[in-house]
Amino acid sequence: MPRYLYNALKENKKDIIEGEIEAVTPREAREKVRELGYIPLKIFQPELVVNEISDFADNQGGITFLSLNDKIMFVSEVQVMLSSGISIVDALNTIYVNSPRMKVKKIAKELQAAILGGKTFAEAVNYLYHDAFGDTFIDLCVTGENSGELDKTLDRMLVMLRQQDEIKGNIIQALIYPCIVILIMCGLLILFSKFVFPTFASAIMMSGAGVDIPVFAATVMGILQFIGDYWWLCILSIFAFFGAVNFLATYDKTRAFFDKLFLQIPIINDFVNYINLANYMCILNISYATGVPFMKSLELARRTICNTEIKQKADYANRLVEKGATLSDAFHKASLLPGALVTMVAAGEKAGNLSKMLQDCVDVIDKKIDMVLKALTKAFEPTLIVVLGAIVFVIAIAFFQLYMGMIKTLI
Repeated sequence: MPRYLYNALKENKKDIIEGEIEAVTPREAREKVRELGYIPLKIFQPELVVNEISDFADNQGGITFLSLNDKIMFVSEVQVMLSSGISIVDALNTIYVNSPRMKVKKIAKELQAAILGGKTFAEAVNYLYHDAFGDTFIDLCVTGENSGELDKTLDRMLVMLRQQDEIKGNIIQALIYPCIVILIMCGLLILFSKFVFPTFASAIMMSGAGVDIPVFAATVMGILQFIGDYWWLCILSIFAFFGAVNFLATYDKTRAFFDKLFLQIPIINDFVNYINLANYMCILNISYATGVPFMKSLELARRTICNTEIKQKADYANRLVEKGATLSDAFHKASLLPGALVTMVAAGEKAGNLSKMLQDCVDVIDKKIDMVLKALTKAFEPTLIVVLGAIVFVIAIAFFQLYMGMIKTLI
């Protein structure tokens, strides 16, 4: 006999319950729910839902990457509905019906199918969208479900995702000015290589004055002529350079070299350090607050670190804690955190309020990132202006030499 799932109101018309019932038709299933003393809200067959979702998935294709904005949208909608008392199945169905983004719709529908098939939310995410959400998200969801506080866990992760989005926005904002200056430099080179110097050189040739072009001016003219004639090759070379760097970074030794190099450059080393520590401390705080075992929390936090040098320090700190050291001592001996943050962690351990102190550390790191971004912007501005001025100066000197040479021939 067909199996039907139902959502229904109790007699008080306040509490919503879920259940399963056997019936020949949906009409009969609805009548049986009424006989139980409930008011049926929704009757459906899970097998039909699974088939519908499979067809939907075939039409949309797999998802291995999810943007930060899509993650924020999905997690926030699930969290709001769970905290309102709506079941995870109904929450996912609502997201599928109302979400304007196809990726989010697909994820919601397929997760709903997996849950109706007997999986938990974390198991469904791990089975269907492991690459899109990652180990950390899945492990935290497992802990949230086991503790019965999935909505609170998602709320904590939502705070982390929004902080990451804010940091991303600040980085983009800090890059606007350098990008504008670089575009001006490129425009200047194109202007002189395509119009100014060719026009001036042709005027000299047509005058027949026999101007002896200085070596410096001839070199600059040659470079500008090459840029004007082979501009496509210049653009291709830039892309090839960054592509080669990206390819080399896939090798462990090369990646370790770049990671170590970035940590030796002033200001940039602070930026790289605090960006990695922001993710590390945020995940550590969320894991600890949701009840994840402490060593597991440290491991989840370690996975978020991208820089190999910093990750080695985190590995060392984990080993120290495993051998019995306190968290603050481990951070201090591994040189993982700045001294001020180590002191804050130590104070939290002594006061028995480590969770709050970890959150305070996250807030401090966020402020440090803002300060470092401002410092980077202030450092790049004069550097770019000097580079732009040097380019203009070199072109002006070459132009002046040509002009003076032509005047001498006329005297």
